[in-house]
Amino acid sequence: MGNASDGRARIMGSAIGLFFGGVWSVLGARALSPGWHLPVAAAGIALTVVLIFRLWRAPLRPDASPALFRSRYYIAAVALELIALNVAGNLLLRYGLASYLLTSIGIIVGLHFIGLWLATRMPRFLWIAGTMCVVSTLAAFLPAASAGFNPRNAATGFANAVVLWIGASY
Repeated sequence: MGNASDGRARIMGSAIGLFFGGVWSVLGARALSPGWHLPVAAAGIALTVVLIFRLWRAPLRPDASPALFRSRYYIAAVALELIALNVAGNLLLRYGLASYLLTSIGIIVGLHFIGLWLATRMPRFLWIAGTMCVVSTLAAFLPAASAGFNPRNAATGFANAVVLWIGASY
């Protein structure tokens, strides 16, 4: 049975997931028409703050390893994620495919959750990985920006925000 520090590690990991859900919601908001950027981004940030506050107020549950972020699987996943983000960014820009950058980021970030699963054996990380990859791939089939609205990036941002908010709240 774990102790209070194990529970705090779980809360910290979930808080990080919620925070990045907020980041994805802001990215989704930036893809909307300019008049909607600020109010929708503010709503996403507010929702993220409420979810984090709710998480911190919840009783501690010792169900995660405090060594999660020191795991060799997680370190390898993050290292590969950073390399893949750099390669994808350079290739997409070089070949005039910058409009697919956010969907590519969604897929790469989703794949990094496999490392979290390997580090923890928690099935929710496989669900997050698969769902982020699926929604980002599907969003790639949407049209690119037109008249100040980018449906591809909006769908990618908001869908990944919801995935992370649900996954971190689970």
